[in-house]
Amino acid sequence: MIISINGKIVDEKKAGIPVTSDAFLYGQAVFETIRTYNHKVFRLDDHLARLYVSAEIMELNPKWNFKKSYKVITETLSKSPHKENKIRIILTKKDLIVMVEKIKEKQEWMYKKGVKLVSFPGQRNMPRAKNLADSFTYLAKQHALECGVYEALLIDPKTYVRECAYANIFWVNEGQLYSTNKNVLFGITRETVIELSGNCKSQGIKYKSILCAEEVFLTQTTSGILPVIAIDGHKIGTGSPGQFTKKLMKDFGKLVWGK
Repeated sequence: MIISINGKIVDEKKAGIPVTSDAFLYGQAVFETIRTYNHKVFRLDDHLARLYVSAEIMELNPKWNFKKSYKVITETLSKSPHKENKIRIILTKKDLIVMVEKIKEKQEWMYKKGVKLVSFPGQRNMPRAKNLADSFTYLAKQHALECGVYEALLIDPKTYVRECAYANIFWVNEGQLYSTNKNVLFGITRETVIELSGNCKSQGIKYKSILCAEEVFLTQTTSGILPVIAIDGHKIGTGSPGQFTKKLMKDFGKLVWGK
């Protein structure tokens, strides 16, 4: 792993920030996870823009601005010997931390056979801000892993579907694509899929209704598009990735991989 703190490359074992910082004491920091495709950073400008939206929501007033952060990120990435990388950016009031490592691609069977979800009650406190103080999504994800499934589907008190712990969710009925848009993080891959589809309707959906959807899939920075075949043991559609999802996966692959 390559680590840069405030523009300087540091040894992984010696990397750190002061224990008296607000980031350490109160989780007052925001972050982004970005990836490369064919050694090209995917929508870096959009990810950075969202990072600074998160910073504004958290009232960080960071020392590092957009332009300086962009420069440090690209310089740090240039030192990686790997073709495909995951880039983790953490922004505090005073510090900019960039971590670059070889990405661990999802297993092929996840794309071909699909993944399963488990429901988890609640929603993120600040859905538009990716902040380090958000322990709720961490607990939701851990619950999913303990249940032996890929992700946790967040269900609010009125039983509306919001998003997953670390992913956005879409569903398909009668050839129409839908996605939630209230109290969710506006994912960059989510936005890409909406653009690719050319016709995605944003609306709410209740838990019982999404179980009856013809197709469901997730979008996520590191994995792209992942088909969902079951939620809480309830089979979605035929129990296999649907044709609409497969086409979007193919279109997305052409966009990011050029094939």
